Amino acid sequence: MIWGNSMKKNPDFEGMERARREYLTKIRQSASLEFNPEKWEEMRKLVYNVTPLDVDVVIDDTTLREGVQMAGIASPHPSDACRMACMLRDIGVERLEVLTYTKSDQEAVKRMQDENLGDILAAWSRATKGDIDLALKLDFKQVGISHPVSYIHFEKWIDKPLDELFARVRGAVEYARQHGLTVFVHGEDSTRADWKFEKAFINTVADAGASVYRICDTVGCGTSDVRASPPQGIPAKIQQIKKETKIPTVEIHAHDDLGNAVENTMATIRAASGLYDKVYASTTFLGIGDRAGGAETEKIIMNCYIHHGINKWNLSTLRELAAFIASSTNYPLPVNKAIVGDAAFAHESGIHVHGVSTLPLTYEPFPPELVGHGRTIVVGKRSGRHGVKLKLEEILKKKVDEDDPKLVQLVEVIKKKFVEGRRRYPIGDDELKQLARKVGFYEI
Repeated sequence: MIWGNSMKKNPDFEGMERARREYLTKIRQSASLEFNPEKWEEMRKLVYNVTPLDVDVVIDDTTLREGVQMAGIASPHPSDACRMACMLRDIGVERLEVLTYTKSDQEAVKRMQDENLGDILAAWSRATKGDIDLALKLDFKQVGISHPVSYIHFEKWIDKPLDELFARVRGAVEYARQHGLTVFVHGEDSTRADWKFEKAFINTVADAGASVYRICDTVGCGTSDVRASPPQGIPAKIQQIKKETKIPTVEIHAHDDLGNAVENTMATIRAASGLYDKVYASTTFLGIGDRAGGAETEKIIMNCYIHHGINKWNLSTLRELAAFIASSTNYPLPVNKAIVGDAAFAHESGIHVHGVSTLPLTYEPFPPELVGHGRTIVVGKRSGRHGVKLKLEEILKKKVDEDDPKLVQLVEVIKKKFVEGRRRYPIGDDELKQLARKVGFYEI
């Protein structure tokens, strides 16, 4: 029996079949289990449709300010903080926001300056002369002055009139500019701010000499929905700031309380395209930071690269930096963390392993080596012959015939362990070697 209405015109299967074969032929010409950067770039352009952006995306990494404020992690030693900063610079991060208040912070800053990072370092400051003087004393060229813009946050200053708060911030910006500092102003809790007030605030700091206004989605309540109005609607807020204020450039600092930090950061970048010459993305590596953290530096970089064709960052050390930050701050890096987690390119399921062995792109959006990672085949409950074969080849460093009786026997031995023995955890390399020897792979 043929299902469906036989009177309907059949799809052009012949044409689609030709297109499929032509497409896969091109894919195979660039595909390999071994990483080839040139071939990968050919494949990327073939597989992913790029939407160009008419704006320069600047990563303003705040791992060493926002990130190290995360509750429960260890403060990095100044030498470790300096190494993080150097690795971020080598990736291509163009601005690094850091703390300055403790002796340890100041020692880290000194080390960074000794490594010629001075031009990209930015001090985080309150709207006080003392904080700005400290930034000047430490030879900063840039400063970010942070101040609330929502009435909710003004509750802590309930006795101070709005004009006094305005004067305070305006005076801080003017003082910083008079002393040669490039000034960013951070509007805390911007996504819950009254627009009439925030507009006046932005214009005031712009008149005082601020170069950039940072939208701070302080409790992560912003939305990327283009239909949403401000203050939560971030794309609409970007348009409003452009239309109704004098500030030259905008920035987004998104928190992840609702899990939308990356989405809201990317929405800001896209909304700024065609409106501004550049847009700043305030991010932290691994997304570490207060409460639920924020937008991950590595995710924003990879989204810009894959979806928008921005190829100005060195991706090859993303995994290395993730591991270093995790170890130096005692941060438990989630195994399934996108791009840099231990399991980001780990495969156990038989269907997945078969797909990866045939064409890695089947279950990997990009080669793990691109970000300094590696593919891992895990032998476990859901492994099939393809998985065991690939893992065995990895250990033997040579090809194994799929119909080799020893391989067939090894697969059965492994299956019994999980089915009859009710085993729940994967088989490690050493155990797999022992089992392989028992079935006749004596060369291990």
